[in-house]
Order: sequence, then C-alpha cells, then structure tokens
Amino acid sequence: ATMFRWCFILNITWLVNSAAHKFGGKPYDKYINPAENKSVAILAFGEGWHNYHHVFPWDYKTAEFGNYSMNMTTGFIDFFAKIGWAYDLKTVSADIIKKRS
Repeated sequence: ATMFRWCFILNITWLVNSAAHKFGGKPYDKYINPAENKSVAILAFGEGWHNYHHVFPWDYKTAEFGNYSMNMTTGFIDFFAKIGWAYDLKTVSADIIKKRS
C-alpha cells in the first residue's frame, strides 16, 4: 500500500509538470505552454491551473477561482493565514485578471 501511494503521488506530481503544460485552455496567455487543466487540478488539489500560475506567479492562490473544491491548496494556505502562520499573501486584482483574459 505504501509503495502504491508513493507511486501515485509521484505520478500526480509529474502530471502537473507535463499535462498541465501541454493540454487545456490558455485564457491568460495563449503564447506560452502552460494550460488550465481541470483534470490535473482535481487530482493535484488545485495545482492544474498552470496558465494562471505562469502569468501571475506572485498570486499565492495559483488560480482565479475562489472555491476551495477546485483549489484545496488555497484553502490550506488560507487556514494557516487565519492562525497567523502565513502572512503577506499577495493576489491579483480582478481588473488585472479581466485585462489578461
């Protein structure tokens, strides 16, 4: 069971770095390889929104979506911000996102 879990996590990690850079929509910058891949986002708890992440690398959310069902990483960081373990979180304004999409 441990070996299966390790292999599964390893494959999901590399899926982010392969499929999310190749397959999916490119709403923020169509000239770069990283794409928005919903399947990878679900499997990797929100790490599949790579077009957004590469266009706005300073945004801690890594995606414009505010719902935690598609981006559990943001929920994790927000939790630690509430208890004071994470701070100075930077995000992109809605106006800038609209201009890029």
